[in-house]
Amino acid sequence: MKYIIFTCDGYGLPIAHHLLQEGNEVIVGQVINKKTTLTKVESRSNNEESALDQKRRLNLYKNMIEKVPADVLVRRMKRIKNPEDYFVFFDFNDLFYYADQVQGLGFNGNFPNENDRIFEVDRDAAKEFVYKYYPDLEITEKKEFRAISGAKKFLKDSNKVWVVKSKGHYGQTLIPQTKDPELAKWQVIETLEAFKSAYEEAGFLLEEKIPAVIEVTPEKIYYDGVPIALTVNFENKTLGSGNLSLQTSCSADLVFPVEFGSRIDQIAFPPIVDKIAKKHKGLFFWDASLLINQDDGRIYFGEFCPNRPGFNSTFTCLSQMQSVSHFFKSIVAKKSPYTVGTVGASVSLFNLSRDPEERHVLSGASISFPEDIQRSVWLYDVYKKTKNDKVRVVGFDWELAAITSWGRTLDEAVGRLYENVESFSIGTVYYRPKSDYLSMDYESSILNRLRYCAQKRLFEIPFKGVY
Repeated sequence: MKYIIFTCDGYGLPIAHHLLQEGNEVIVGQVINKKTTLTKVESRSNNEESALDQKRRLNLYKNMIEKVPADVLVRRMKRIKNPEDYFVFFDFNDLFYYADQVQGLGFNGNFPNENDRIFEVDRDAAKEFVYKYYPDLEITEKKEFRAISGAKKFLKDSNKVWVVKSKGHYGQTLIPQTKDPELAKWQVIETLEAFKSAYEEAGFLLEEKIPAVIEVTPEKIYYDGVPIALTVNFENKTLGSGNLSLQTSCSADLVFPVEFGSRIDQIAFPPIVDKIAKKHKGLFFWDASLLINQDDGRIYFGEFCPNRPGFNSTFTCLSQMQSVSHFFKSIVAKKSPYTVGTVGASVSLFNLSRDPEERHVLSGASISFPEDIQRSVWLYDVYKKTKNDKVRVVGFDWELAAITSWGRTLDEAVGRLYENVESFSIGTVYYRPKSDYLSMDYESSILNRLRYCAQKRLFEIPFKGVY
């Protein structure tokens, strides 16, 4: 099978690179103008990509993978005579403009549409959907704002703790760690003021914080409407140990497949999800983050990320397979690519080097790691000056790479993971340590969440090593 991958911000480039290393034919189409990735609601934003950000974004994997503009690749695809020999992978649901143009051409693949994207960014629509179709989930109180001034006025008279969530691409989620409403209020206000343009780009919302909360994200994948596999993901999103500090895309996670029919399957995937999946051609992803109040067991809706893979979780899933191509070939055959009983683990490497003048991530530093961990390294912010050059940092994003591992026991997976991390070489990299990954000293740790879900019989843990 040959592979075509579409990307804007480069999330799918590590997958393309692994496919290439496996000996597959791969070509990538990258979006040049980010405005084509915006929904009608998002396009009202005046936030423009800077020239430097665009240059560095387009430099991702330069001289490492064949890349062409996404529009050019669409035109090429229309001339391909044997589309059934290809898998087309859209790495994010904001690529609907390109997916719409090729989904009827006979290619295997995943084809997100604009409604998929809207369902992720329009929190009101998502919550109305949950209210209608998810009988086991509750919805938190929330308030939406376009301007920070309105939020400050609202918070002045509130005695609750609120979480900040951006409706755009760049504002970070802030979850105050204090239970004191007054302290939490000032954490929220200071964050909003510090990143004013990011939050006002597309607006933001305040959601009431759930006490004693733990998060778990089940994901189901389908092909041509047929359910193929179910995974459970426990993700650490905050930068620091103990789940403190600011939010990242993902700082670490634990992901594993489970059998269909568990309680978490019934809660997160009511019959309406199967109906939606049957309306989508090819590969279809559906996940729903569940926020559980440990004090009373009530389960709240977090968010949907429909018809797109998650990161790092996709890398963590793929690490449990014999190859990346095994995943795509299996799902096209409508077979699960997983073996129930395995478990994957990942940790993100954050590049802390900064250019003292530009205040961006410092570009140009070289990266090295031994060949024997190549399958476990998912590089992101990298390029080469020439094809024969060393791999170097682009400076587009501080999330440099994800490192993964897998095993048939928890200890095996996490032990291998940190052996791999210690083999990776670059000057100033931060990652959450092994002691934090295996910690049970704070209620939202991965292991505490895993044990809680097992005790509540949301699913049966299919691997060994959790007591």
